Amino acid sequence: MASLKLTGIVKRFGDVTVLNGLSVEIPLSGLTFIVGKSGSGKSVLCRLAVGLLKPDEGSVELLGERVDQLPERRLVPLRAKVPYLVQGPALLDWLTLEANVALAVQGAPDAARVTRAIDQMGLTALKDRFPPQVGPGIRKRTAIARALVLQPTCLLLDEPTTGLDQIAAGQVNEALEAVRDAGLGALVVSHDYAALSRLADRVVEVRQGVVGYQGGKTGFLDAPK
Repeated sequence: MASLKLTGIVKRFGDVTVLNGLSVEIPLSGLTFIVGKSGSGKSVLCRLAVGLLKPDEGSVELLGERVDQLPERRLVPLRAKVPYLVQGPALLDWLTLEANVALAVQGAPDAARVTRAIDQMGLTALKDRFPPQVGPGIRKRTAIARALVLQPTCLLLDEPTTGLDQIAAGQVNEALEAVRDAGLGALVVSHDYAALSRLADRVVEVRQGVVGYQGGKTGFLDAPK
């Protein structure tokens, strides 16, 4: 099974050690919620996964590749298989939603792939609108659609509902369900325990630089905090 495997990871920023010997293997199927207190290293874990950061110690394997040893030219195709979506949707305001989705494909876009991704995210009726004309939930769904055009194995989403109101957050959570229904995986960095309770297939908690919990959501939610 495709997975992300981190072994003995140490990551420091100056005098601060964020990850301190973290080891975990996460299947890239279903929805895995990565949780922990602010500053615990959740987002750092995702950046390590796709080679945007290098560990000070330890190894990172993604889809069987040693990410921490790959040159940048080898990381580009790997990131297409596991796109990393940051908190902001990073859309171009002067392009329609459809044109923003098509940006994922260099050169002549594959119209069928673009159409399919837009449909998966429920954006067909809105595809000719521009980002300033739609709400934040729709903009986030557009960013997910753009990643889907790459035909990925799994998505990495960093706090996809942070700063969104209940309606917009609900739109994003529906998009995550659509990702799972399409047979793709997603690693979701999140503080949203309501979404976790509804959507998560498994949970990884980062605590004091290591994995404090890994398993099903019921065990996590029932454990004393």
